[in-house]
Amino acid sequence: MIKVILAAMLTCVVGYVGFTKFGNPFSTPQNGWERKAALETPSRMHNLAEQSNRICNWPPRVGGSFPKVELLDHAGKPFDLKSLHGKPTVVEFVSMSCAGCQAFAGGKQFGAYGDLAVQPKLESFEHYLQQYAGVDLDSGDINLVIAVVYNDQLQSPTAEDLARWRNHFQLNRPNTYLVSSPELASGTTFKMIPGFMLLDDRQEVKFDSTGHHPQHNLYTELLPAIPKLLP
Repeated sequence: MIKVILAAMLTCVVGYVGFTKFGNPFSTPQNGWERKAALETPSRMHNLAEQSNRICNWPPRVGGSFPKVELLDHAGKPFDLKSLHGKPTVVEFVSMSCAGCQAFAGGKQFGAYGDLAVQPKLESFEHYLQQYAGVDLDSGDINLVIAVVYNDQLQSPTAEDLARWRNHFQLNRPNTYLVSSPELASGTTFKMIPGFMLLDDRQEVKFDSTGHHPQHNLYTELLPAIPKLLP
């Protein structure tokens, strides 16, 4: 009996020391970066990076047509990239938990989505589009397709997820489209986040600024090329 009591006391002491030194392990993370870290654990991110690809001719290649993907928009309706022929199109690859994606969406202006983190000192894509391309999204000269690969729980997003992201960042222009597909969730696409691709008016990939080691620089190559593709 004495041994049991001593063991219980020792457990309490160890627990108290751990609590005071490291904090309550059962508490809710207090800020966006803590929430992001709690969500994006190494094992979970490893599993996402190992998912197999289910799309033919994926990833898109510079000089080739953008591959066929069965997409749904924020209203749950089928979306076909071919419907955008006639204008250049920027395709953005997004994970809602990605701090860079939050910033490009307008996190500096509208705040974080899902109480997660926004990458500091990073402006919205719209800001950089105006700065480096001299193009305003409100002009309607180009299309922006935001392909959301993962929601804020690192799962394939629903139409409701897309609608909430769209509403939070006020991405409601007629030429801005939020789309998703379970097929996008693969290790190949995972490595393209955050990132942008520039397509011409026939959906041929011209520039690839995806992932942490992009083929083309977003600011000095992709964005300045947009005015040259305008009709």
